[in-house]
Amino acid sequence: MDASLLLALTAAGFGAGFTQGLAGFGSTLVALPCLVLVMDLRQATPVACILAIVLNAVLACRLGGHVRTRALGLLLAASLPGMAVGAYGLRFLPDPWLKGLLALAILGYVAWFVGRSGPARRAGWKFGVAAGFLAGSLGAAIGVNGPPVVAFVSRLGIDRNAVRGTQTAYFFLAGIGVVASQAAAGLVTGQVLARTAVAVPALLVGLAAGMAGCGRISEAAFARVILAVLVLTAASLLVQVAAG
Repeated sequence: MDASLLLALTAAGFGAGFTQGLAGFGSTLVALPCLVLVMDLRQATPVACILAIVLNAVLACRLGGHVRTRALGLLLAASLPGMAVGAYGLRFLPDPWLKGLLALAILGYVAWFVGRSGPARRAGWKFGVAAGFLAGSLGAAIGVNGPPVVAFVSRLGIDRNAVRGTQTAYFFLAGIGVVASQAAAGLVTGQVLARTAVAVPALLVGLAAGMAGCGRISEAAFARVILAVLVLTAASLLVQVAAG
């Protein structure tokens, strides 16, 4: 394994763990930009998704008592058909299309995050169905299922622990479904598993650091840095698409 690949896997693991530990979501948004620098998106996506399962398994043990099961069930049921669509897209769509889709998903998340303003109208079941299907599709195709889920759960009128607990339970269970759909499409290879294993130690260190800093680092300051990195990453992906 060359140094650039090892560095990218370590950076992806630590960044994903730290972000998830601090904010409760966003691991794949941070991991994927590091991974696509050194590997094909068809490899990077399942690596990031498996790392997310590890993270959310740990966090689910801490937040399991706060899960809102009805909202969770609605999201999961709506996600299943979306996962099949997304896995098909990951296998057969050209790489530039996938990179463009990832860039647009990142920019869409940034726009949603920046545009939030005060309490929003409470979300209904139709919003939940749409969010679940979109999350399933994006999760299987490009590994980014967080934005629709966060947008829905944050509008349920529940406390912060319930929001984090419900999101974490969804990300863990849906992550298993996403990786299973990717495996069925032949995308979870021995090389993918080996590269994931290399990133796990840094992932756990990052998770511990993020959880330790949760009450010490301003989430607003951290969010500004992450958003800037995401915008630059999306711009880089779009340049790659334009260059062919």
